[in-house]
Amino acid sequence: MNPLRRPRLWGRLASSVALGFALWLLLVPRIALYYVGEGGAPYDVDVKYAWGRGTSDQVMILPADLLGEDDPVIGGGTVGLVTSVRLNCGLVFTSGDNEADSPGGPAACSEVETPRLLTGIGLGVLGVAGFVLARRLPSTRHEAEHA
Repeated sequence: MNPLRRPRLWGRLASSVALGFALWLLLVPRIALYYVGEGGAPYDVDVKYAWGRGTSDQVMILPADLLGEDDPVIGGGTVGLVTSVRLNCGLVFTSGDNEADSPGGPAACSEVETPRLLTGIGLGVLGVAGFVLARRLPSTRHEAEHA
């Protein structure tokens, strides 16, 4: 039998992939890498996944001109300090140990986690709906032609 002629199988497979990706988005811890200028707001926020990378929090203070004189967030080349932060944000549903104590921590973690939370919930709903609808699909193409 040709596996391409089994719509129920493909529906369940697509739903499993969607649920697996949703669980990965929701349950893998994240590390936010960002800078905090003199204004106190985080910028240039990047995200890494914490599995296999270690989860230690680090704060490093650098001269602003080391990062670039033309950066408008830093102040256009004025001599000042910039804080570089590596922060463990935890899971989507939890916060990291030092999130509230880090400069700009809650804002940076929110920027990292909000899109993943919405996408993860959306994919989870899509995966569950796919499993429900897959039961209504015919198990073979032959059944669909004779129904």
